[in-house]
Amino acid sequence: MTDIQKKNLRISFVTSGHYPYDDRIFYHQGITLADYGFQVQIISAKTNLISSDSGIELNSFDGSLISKREKIKKSIEILRQFYPDVIICSEPLPVVAARLFKRRAGKHVRIIYDITEWYPSKKNFSDKKGIRKYSYFIRLLLFNLLSSSLTDAFIFGEYYKSRPYRILFPFKPFIYSTYYPGLNYIDYRQPGLVPGKLNLSYSGKISREKGFINFIGVINRLSAIYKDLKIYVKITGWLESDEDKKECEVLLKNENANINLIVEGKQSFNSYVKNLYDTDIFLDLREDDHENQYCLPIRLFYYAASGRPVIFSDLKAIRKEVEIEKFGFLVKPGETEMIVRLILKYLENDDLYYSHCHEARILAETKYNWGKIRSEFVKFVGLTNK
Repeated sequence: MTDIQKKNLRISFVTSGHYPYDDRIFYHQGITLADYGFQVQIISAKTNLISSDSGIELNSFDGSLISKREKIKKSIEILRQFYPDVIICSEPLPVVAARLFKRRAGKHVRIIYDITEWYPSKKNFSDKKGIRKYSYFIRLLLFNLLSSSLTDAFIFGEYYKSRPYRILFPFKPFIYSTYYPGLNYIDYRQPGLVPGKLNLSYSGKISREKGFINFIGVINRLSAIYKDLKIYVKITGWLESDEDKKECEVLLKNENANINLIVEGKQSFNSYVKNLYDTDIFLDLREDDHENQYCLPIRLFYYAASGRPVIFSDLKAIRKEVEIEKFGFLVKPGETEMIVRLILKYLENDDLYYSHCHEARILAETKYNWGKIRSEFVKFVGLTNK
């Protein structure tokens, strides 16, 4: 594809569930396409924002108080202004908007569905009870299948989430584009454990399902056994459900003398990744339920890029796609004593700790980074318009 063709090719991202400055959509896919000379637009239904940044046109609206039909209509209006050749959608609703735009555009438009989450997932019907929960699930499932049939191609973030679509739509072109971070975003610093001190962190939604209860249980047990160990814990996250608030807010009021708990709210992408270096060991102890088992945690690759060891819940998706044994351990998230022993194993064995730090960074530099897959992504997006 020539430079002139690239500059003439217009690409829109449309999402109903992600903010305009999403790490995957803006900081990786969007900026990459702009760097390659494409004209890029991001439409998000999460917030009002009309701006331009890094060569990307941001034209978003707040869809929280409007119906799905109105979201579709608003997305089509914005697409008409930009008039894209390729539309990359993150959810089923934007696929419908893209299809309706395509029908009326009077030109050849390609629709790509970028699948990074289960749909429907448990969060889509967490407020539904009884028979309503199952009927709503079926409705969303059928809607997703219909939307998927309207697409021209797929981008898959991971193996397990691709399987239903590859079985149902075997002739649609696809590419795997995993959640690897660009190493330019990571403020990498050499590891250095300080005797008598341990830095840990928790990030993401503060909930039982995401492992916060398990995480605090490990911290408290570690604190009780080793009272001379100063434990610094940074929590970067947010509470959502009332049930989580009742359970987790109590744990956020730490009263252990040797635990220094710092609670921060949700951070911007750049602020979050720049501060990964100040954690010695990363823990992610999310519940190993059926959905989590087949979800590949995005932050795992950011932890590897920061060059630090990890202790993660034993999930099938991790075993399938990550050489985890080289830089960490997989555990049953509720086995507090075992997890505490693994932390102590790192603290008492410098060779193990620094070996895992080294292997994590090497894997990030040689395999788990966006620079290794960005050209394939660009080629796939560009060629879908042929």
